[in-house]
Amino acid sequence: MKMDLMTQQLLEVIEEEREIYRSMLTLIDKESKAAVRSDIIALTTAGEEKENILAKLALIEDHRMRVVNEIADTLGYPPGDLTITKISQLMGEPFAGRLSQAGAELLTVLNTVKAANRRNKLLFEHSRELLRDSFNILSELTRSDTVYYRTGNIQRTYQTGKCVNGEI
Repeated sequence: MKMDLMTQQLLEVIEEEREIYRSMLTLIDKESKAAVRSDIIALTTAGEEKENILAKLALIEDHRMRVVNEIADTLGYPPGDLTITKISQLMGEPFAGRLSQAGAELLTVLNTVKAANRRNKLLFEHSRELLRDSFNILSELTRSDTVYYRTGNIQRTYQTGKCVNGEI
């Protein structure tokens, strides 16, 4: 009976973790849209919300580790050797199928969050590059190494600038 209770707790923790990661996915999407709009306030708010979600995830992860340690002690396995898949193989029904499904759903959400994070990283790197290039172009306009000719033409001693595509 104790094992059933621990397994049920593990299932609840995994489901809660999955829901928190889903909320993180929604937040990453909001962050991406705010970045495209250059909405600093929304970006700041999203960053603060992400910190809150990460704090919740740390608490959930700690709870999950305690449950897994209890299960490992009961089964006589080292906690590091027990994965959701391994626990589901060691459990009988009805928990084995539910654990496998919960683990697969969590993995799917985690992979989606990773992909969204990579997209945002690329978006932010691209934005940073555009800002740096714009700054460099503006800085070049104020350089004093230009040569003024009698005709009024201005000539730089070197080429500057960059061709930029307006799409992200």
